[in-house]
Amino acid sequence: GGLPFGGAWGRAMASDEDLWEALEGPSRSKRLRGAVTSPNLPPPPPNGSPPAPAPPPLPPPDERGAPPPAPPPAPPPDHAGLGGIAAPTRPPPPQRPTTCQGNSCTAKLPSEASLSSLCLPCRFSACNVFLGGRLLYHGLMKNNATNVVTVPLQGQIDLRTGRLKAGLFIEVRCLRVDASEWRHELGHCWPSGISLFVGDTRVLLRKPDAEHDQNPGPFDLSGWVLRSALDLTLNRPFKVSAAITAKKGEMWALALVLAQQITVEALCAQTRLRQIPREEQLRLDLERVRLWVTEHRPDRVDQQDTRCVEPPVLKLVCCTSLCRIVTAVRGVDCDHLQCFDLGSYLHTMRSMPPKHLWCCPVCDKPAPIHRLRFDAFAQSVLDSTEANVTEVLVADNGKWTVSATEEDDAGDDDSDDIYTPPPQPTQADLQQAALNLGRAFAAPAPPPQRQQARPQQQQQQQQQQQ
Repeated sequence: GGLPFGGAWGRAMASDEDLWEALEGPSRSKRLRGAVTSPNLPPPPPNGSPPAPAPPPLPPPDERGAPPPAPPPAPPPDHAGLGGIAAPTRPPPPQRPTTCQGNSCTAKLPSEASLSSLCLPCRFSACNVFLGGRLLYHGLMKNNATNVVTVPLQGQIDLRTGRLKAGLFIEVRCLRVDASEWRHELGHCWPSGISLFVGDTRVLLRKPDAEHDQNPGPFDLSGWVLRSALDLTLNRPFKVSAAITAKKGEMWALALVLAQQITVEALCAQTRLRQIPREEQLRLDLERVRLWVTEHRPDRVDQQDTRCVEPPVLKLVCCTSLCRIVTAVRGVDCDHLQCFDLGSYLHTMRSMPPKHLWCCPVCDKPAPIHRLRFDAFAQSVLDSTEANVTEVLVADNGKWTVSATEEDDAGDDDSDDIYTPPPQPTQADLQQAALNLGRAFAAPAPPPQRQQARPQQQQQQQQQQQ
């Protein structure tokens, strides 16, 4: 009636594993070997504790189902508190152009592209856009060596005087080729030392150790251009020699420019020729307006950072002249909503110090004349509003509404406040004033007129006479 656990066989099966295998057969050994290799099953119970229930056997590989689907990826973190609203995607910044952006210039820029996007000849022309012209010579200068330049002046000399024709100038301009900033690429500057000769006459000397003006400007050679009849007959060229002293590694270039005055209206016309079609520019401006208005909404900006919260207001008054904008422009690198007037901006740049020359009046980013673009969206608003409208409120879809107007004082009937300018003197009045200019202080003063006596004093005088 009992199990045969006696003798040597019983002592060999003294362990619990041997006892359970004797009771359940060889299937237990297979399940235990599978449990050891499976990391998800619990470890076997210690000696003396009741055994844990065996897990169900795994089905064969052919009968197993497909693995459970992977969980969906977590959404990106919402740093601005957008509440599940996707943030606007800004297009990548435009690549630096590989060709020159000057007027009608298609020269290729070097691999280390110029910061101003201009080739060397156009950089010389951009030194002073208000005194433009054509280059007579430009080239690199050797350090501690004499550089001789000869240029012909045929057709530019007045035969009666032997000098340049009226309105023409010859300037010597100098640039540092490897300038570190864009404004230094467009600004004239001299090396630490330079000696300039016209023929055999020294006209300019700057010593390296001497103190000089920080921005002396180009040097005018018009006073040294004097051609005799023999020079004109033989067509002798104009000879200029220059020697520079610069630091090791610096590259300098020199140019002779036959310049003349250019009006602001002519510069505005040149700027219009560089623009892309208005329909394409309007499409780009609408996308820019959408991105700007969306990024500056209060619900898309961190509550702790209130600097980015700006109302979507477009002012129709130029920030440089405080007058209504006529031609709306902006810089290529500008992404703000506000624009400025082209003519007022050019007038301001004529007297601007070099530190702030050709900088956007709104964001202070580079805005030279060759990198100005028309704002088609702002121009459409200007063309569609009355003259007394000063600002509009812009939506992200490009729609706008008038938000401020200028008060009209034309209906005021107070005639005391109306200023009437004095009449302009005629040519005859000016000639008469010029003839009498020397007699105004030389003529003797007229005798003072006696005041008329009062009636009582007249009666007393008559009684005394009687």
